[in-house]
Amino acid sequence: MADLTNCVALVTGASRGIGAGIAVALATAGANVAVNYLDRTDAASAVCGKITTMGRKAIALQADVSIGTEVGRMVAAVEKSLGSIHILVNNAAIAKPRQLEDIPEQEWDEILIVNLKSAFLVTQAVIGAMRKRKWGRIISLPSVAAQTGGAVGAH
Repeated sequence: MADLTNCVALVTGASRGIGAGIAVALATAGANVAVNYLDRTDAASAVCGKITTMGRKAIALQADVSIGTEVGRMVAAVEKSLGSIHILVNNAAIAKPRQLEDIPEQEWDEILIVNLKSAFLVTQAVIGAMRKRKWGRIISLPSVAAQTGGAVGAH
C-alpha cells in the first residue's frame, strides 16, 4: 500500500469485520482514521485502540450513515478532529440472507437504504472537498455482499 502519511481516512461500518481490517490497514500505511459505527461502541473503541498503538490518530464516531443529518454531523466531527477527509471507504452494509421470494418489501427497502443510500450520502458529503483539493479516493464495498450470494436453479 502507498504511504498515506498526512492523509485522513473515514471508514463506515468499521467496528468489525472487513471495515475494521481496512481501518487498521490504512493506519498501518500512515493514515489517521475515523472509525464509523452504528451500535458497537466497545468494538469501535478497540479498533481505535489498535490504530493509536501504531502512533496514528483515530476517533470513533457513532452515526447512522443512512441519515443525511447524521452524516453531516459525522463528517464535521472528522474534519474538526483529524482534518479534511482524503480517503472514504463506504463499507457499512446489512444483509438478511434468504430466498428472494421471501424478502418482504419493507426489508428490501431497508437493505437499499443502508447499502446504497448511505454510500451516496457519505460520498456526497466528502466529494466537494476532494475535488477542491484535486485529490481523494472513494472505495465502496458493502462487505456483506460476499456472504449473501447464492445459486438460482431448480431442485
